[in-house]
Amino acid sequence: MRLKLQMNKTLLVDETRAATLSRDAQDMTSLDLSQSQVNDLELLLSGAYAPLEGYLNQAEHQSVCDSMRLADGTLWPLALSLEITRELAANYRREDRIALRDPEGILLAILSVEDTFEYQDRYYAGGKIEGITLPVHYSHRPLRLLPHNARPGKRIAIVTCGILHTGQLEKALHFAGENNCGLLIQALDTGNDDLFGRIRAIKATLKAYREHDIELSVLPATASGDARGWLLQALIAGNYGCSVILSSGDMSLIDEYSGEMALSGLSIPEGSSGDLPEESAKELERIYPGKNRQGFTVFFSGLSGSGKSTIANILRVKLLERAPRNVTLLDGDLVRKNLSSELTFSREHRNLNVLRIGFVAGEITRHGGIAICAPIAPYDEVRKKVRSLIDSHGGFILIHVATPLDICESRDRKGLYAMARTGKIREFTGISDPYEPPEDAEITIQTTEISPEQACRQVIAYLEKEGYLEPATGD
Repeated sequence: MRLKLQMNKTLLVDETRAATLSRDAQDMTSLDLSQSQVNDLELLLSGAYAPLEGYLNQAEHQSVCDSMRLADGTLWPLALSLEITRELAANYRREDRIALRDPEGILLAILSVEDTFEYQDRYYAGGKIEGITLPVHYSHRPLRLLPHNARPGKRIAIVTCGILHTGQLEKALHFAGENNCGLLIQALDTGNDDLFGRIRAIKATLKAYREHDIELSVLPATASGDARGWLLQALIAGNYGCSVILSSGDMSLIDEYSGEMALSGLSIPEGSSGDLPEESAKELERIYPGKNRQGFTVFFSGLSGSGKSTIANILRVKLLERAPRNVTLLDGDLVRKNLSSELTFSREHRNLNVLRIGFVAGEITRHGGIAICAPIAPYDEVRKKVRSLIDSHGGFILIHVATPLDICESRDRKGLYAMARTGKIREFTGISDPYEPPEDAEITIQTTEISPEQACRQVIAYLEKEGYLEPATGD
């Protein structure tokens, strides 16, 4: 089936119906959506995901997974069904309704459940939605265009997760001029604070092109950055009235389906700061700083008594000596006292404690600071979660302080190992509870072979080699 390019109406109901649904929602089961689910719902409600009128039922979901087509043959690459809990899937039946809310509990829409199903060990619901309100945005409100209120006329879309270089804009304007088209720039909101700097940089680039028909918009980023994801971006662009999409993403599927879609996909090269106006280049440098100006986390893990706290304290001092950077030490015992005093030493609570440390370290890293963490962190799964929390904000360096258990016991000034051996302390790492040595550590330190000062120099040498620190120039 050939897709038509048309301006689409939203899935938002009128005020009277919205008031009725809001009253009814008080007696419905509510589902608080994740931020990525809110993004998808916003694109559904706005009409950007047309022709969808809700979440895919099981038959439609399977059809899209198998062939990138809805059951009626319409091209559609995203298997968009609403992920729910196993309990909801078991208890809900056809025509039951779920109140869909954002993470703060604001009612956004009502889902009339058509079916629930399991797919690859996850549970989903499908059915039509009635929108009550779009998600609230406090940033760039004038730029958050809906398909039906974008500027009318034939248009070319530039879709970007970054900034807009002069060369990219010139190429787009060349195509627009050849086809007598306007230009719609769709800046994708990935949920990161760099959106503010990206929009400032794009606006700075556009200052020299005021005479051209160019419109700037912001819309939520879809979850996938692969070929299916860029095909979806092309369909979204089509719903905004665009006939050509230009992107630095994977255009292979767009080219494959362009005849059917009446859309063309054209690649634009990634630019460099050399073809940016000075104001844009400064913004680019600010939002994407070099490694030596990025925040990072040094995360020590090891048994109690391994020496990780000693090395972490020395590292803090050495980093403060080198440069005027904000350095924060999150030692395991101090965090326990000040941040997690209510937690026990059960596996669940130890994991929660480490995740709290990871969250704080991630915030420090995001704001350009240096976080040094020294918990035991015995479980691999939770260490990986902490890495994923921090990776998107800056550097993460995991250091395994691999001191053998017998050496740790011999250093035990608090008598903890002795109490664990006699059963006075339960679930003690290394005695009655396992320590899972990391296989993904950037550095492994053997404290039986080197002093804490030497271990610290090993860490600093790694940070220099990876570009997080400028090489020392002497006193």
